[in-house]
Amino acid sequence: MSRLIDKIQWLIRLLKKRRIQRSSIVSKFAVSGYAVRVRMPTIIYNPEKIFVGNQVDIGEFCHIRAGGNLRIGNRVLIASHAIITTQGHPLEPPRWGVTKESPISIGDDVWIGAGAVVLPGVRVGDGAVISAGAVVTRDVPDNSVVAGVPAKEIRRLKK
Repeated sequence: MSRLIDKIQWLIRLLKKRRIQRSSIVSKFAVSGYAVRVRMPTIIYNPEKIFVGNQVDIGEFCHIRAGGNLRIGNRVLIASHAIITTQGHPLEPPRWGVTKESPISIGDDVWIGAGAVVLPGVRVGDGAVISAGAVVTRDVPDNSVVAGVPAKEIRRLKK
């Protein structure tokens, strides 16, 4: 019985530690609404340049670089292994040690699928869906589904 109690206490400590880790990264965001969840492990650079609305869920193993400012609207789902980066390198040499930053804006009611990549300077419109594995290099219109590499609109959704 004592081993069971020890295991339960260990599990409670682990869960508390994970809760602290999650809330501590969210507390570093420039702005954060309610019901914002970042599932660990997730890597976030420059959290102080992230502006998040309400009811946002960021899945495990996401990689977010927000040095150029990242705005995430309300009711947004970002699946595991997604990459969102506001930073890139110039096409012209020298590239090493040189970065270019462009903001990313993600609208309300957006779903970003597993393994999707959103590159610098992109605006994802309200109600949009980015399919799993898509690489978004251009703006995504409101209420559209994009897929592929590079991502292209494959369907329009009803409002």
